[in-house]
Amino acid sequence: MKKQVVFIAQSKGGVGKSFITWFIARNKKDSQAAFIDLDKSTRTSDRLKSIVGEKRVLELSIIDGNLKLDREGFINIFEKISKAKTDEWFVDLGAPESDELRSFFANDVPAEELKEMLEELGIDLKIFVVLAGEDAFHASVNFYKELTKLTGDNINVIAVKNEGTFGSLESQEHGDALLSELGIDFVKVGKMPVGNSANEIISLMSGTTTEEKLTLAGKRSLRKVTDAVSEVLL
Repeated sequence: MKKQVVFIAQSKGGVGKSFITWFIARNKKDSQAAFIDLDKSTRTSDRLKSIVGEKRVLELSIIDGNLKLDREGFINIFEKISKAKTDEWFVDLGAPESDELRSFFANDVPAEELKEMLEELGIDLKIFVVLAGEDAFHASVNFYKELTKLTGDNINVIAVKNEGTFGSLESQEHGDALLSELGIDFVKVGKMPVGNSANEIISLMSGTTTEEKLTLAGKRSLRKVTDAVSEVLL
């Protein structure tokens, strides 16, 4: 059985990568899935540890002081995963790390070569590329298009539309239409609630409250977003 590795990536910051990773951790808290935090800019490791425990979260840095990728260090992550007992891994990449991933495929190791390396290690890699709305729309879509061009049929790249960044229902539907016109197949992550429920979930993510203390509306909203992320993982 191959080990399953999922990257959560996007070179545009503030699109919800860490938000989605947090909800993935909620979905996987009763499994043996492990998480790697490569996002040097936000470091959400503590949030993940509060859900799945310290032993299931690794905090690594693959970006040097010049914001360049440590190519060998990056490749060696896969070797580390291949030797671990855990069969399912989720990796949160920050914006600089995601941008360097694009450069990695373009200038260092072609996707076809990486695929061969991963097959030898018994690893199946997927990349979730988060797509956001409003000012981040074009940049996030361009990153997805560039990455899919670089990876081709060698690596499964999945577009994940973060509904919470598209505003009103009309804006969400307009975003769906635009993505379809661009020929992008995508899955959706449910919209973050507004009002007090949103504040409750943010407090839960930051560790300033517990799930037991959420209001009934807050628990309902939490469940809806969790279920939406669960659909993405299928």
